[in-house]
Amino acid sequence: MIHAAGIDSPGIAGSPAIAVEVCRLLKEAGAPVTEANPEFNPNRAPLIVPKSGWRGIKAGPVGKYTNPDENVICKCEKVTEAEVIEACRRSIPIDSTQAIRKRTRAGMGHCQGDPANYGCEERVAAIIARERKMKLSEVGRRPWPASSMLSQRYIDDSEKSHFNELSKAPLVEKL
Repeated sequence: MIHAAGIDSPGIAGSPAIAVEVCRLLKEAGAPVTEANPEFNPNRAPLIVPKSGWRGIKAGPVGKYTNPDENVICKCEKVTEAEVIEACRRSIPIDSTQAIRKRTRAGMGHCQGDPANYGCEERVAAIIARERKMKLSEVGRRPWPASSMLSQRYIDDSEKSHFNELSKAPLVEKL
């Protein structure tokens, strides 16, 4: 078994080189690694569709617009329902709003999916649940738009205190 997690790389940009190295290591270990599949197409059609203005797309309350090509799910990034559906139906499974963010930019605009603004996080989660035939509660998502690293959107005094204590403790005690 080869663990490629935790490699200090630029993420997805480094993945082809990591894959080549993993194949080399597997061959060295005697694994039956064959040549590349000649039918494999490494190029993927882009999901992010640049838009010029609002021509042909419409934003409104949930359910107001039923045409997925027109129905805007994320106002800030102008992502349509059709784009989210296409991302859900591609070969790599989608099970979270974060996965959709990375593929379509839905929820990555200035409001960061704020429910008080347009609620795109909730809209995306509902589409994922519908398309993947999941319960809405099973769709992974951030409980708030700011960051999934914190327990709430804005840190309070007790969390600030906790972070300060962590920064003062020796590294061995932190682990």
